[in-house]
Amino acid sequence: MYFLPKANPLYEQISTDKVLLPELLEKLAKGHFTGYLNHTAPGFESYSIFARGKLICAISSESGKDKTGFEAITQLFDKVFSAGGEINVYRMTADLAMCAHALLLGTRVLKGDEVRQVDMKSLLARIKTQDMNGVVHFYTDTRSAMMFYKNGVPIGFYHDNGRNIETTPDEARKIAGLPGSRVEVRSTKSIEELMLYDLMQLVNLPKLWAAASARPASPKARAASAPVKEAPLPTLTPMGQSDEKLAELVEDLQEVAMAYLSREGRILVNKCIQEAGGNSILLDNGKTEAFLRRIEDEAKVIDSHARIDEMVDLMQSEIAGRLAV
Repeated sequence: MYFLPKANPLYEQISTDKVLLPELLEKLAKGHFTGYLNHTAPGFESYSIFARGKLICAISSESGKDKTGFEAITQLFDKVFSAGGEINVYRMTADLAMCAHALLLGTRVLKGDEVRQVDMKSLLARIKTQDMNGVVHFYTDTRSAMMFYKNGVPIGFYHDNGRNIETTPDEARKIAGLPGSRVEVRSTKSIEELMLYDLMQLVNLPKLWAAASARPASPKARAASAPVKEAPLPTLTPMGQSDEKLAELVEDLQEVAMAYLSREGRILVNKCIQEAGGNSILLDNGKTEAFLRRIEDEAKVIDSHARIDEMVDLMQSEIAGRLAV
């Protein structure tokens, strides 16, 4: 079983009979979503990682055997019809999506050695020297923690009891110091290189979905899957176009901006939304892109040292995810 950050949940534990999965994936792509979609069913799990709308990897796992790419999506669709399950969607920055790729499909630099047998000082020095992108994962039978790296520099920390990406490695060090703790290191390419590959452009989702629905399944599975095949588009969008739900989305964007720009961030979002034409602009891709560009430009004036790119990535993921499901 894989361990990915769950720091910014968009939706959790959504039954598969409440969504049309191909449409959800396509809407996440069109909305420039960054983060991942996870599907779980008894004995099965899958992950689809997006970076600014590009599906940079897909992996499914059953009975200890992994499938990737086209085969992973095919198996995912089959499992929805045969076993149902739940959908989870989590937002990320592009840099963390890169690290998530490393966790799932990255090159294994160190394979689960006991921490006490590893020269950690030399290992971390090598990561820095080699400008590594990826993850250092500490774990025991009951605990797990990760250190994320971009170009050899740590960009965040996460552990199994956390709900946020942390800025200090305190908990990771504690878990690394537990008796029997092991360490795995995985690396990957830069996010720019990973985004040159877009699985969404290589597969025909409606065709794969139709093929999965036509394959034999148990009567129980067919009964559970029937609403999925027949569900009209509105079941995919509890957000809909209601003023109340759009107002909630704007509040979420204000909270993201406040995390990076304090009170000025909330004021900035409110001003840009109103001057662009109101909350309904978020239903128009072109107007949304213009809104985010303005946010980016004016945020740099407010605080040129803030992580503006990261803030805009999170806003983009928030909009894409909220309007997709």
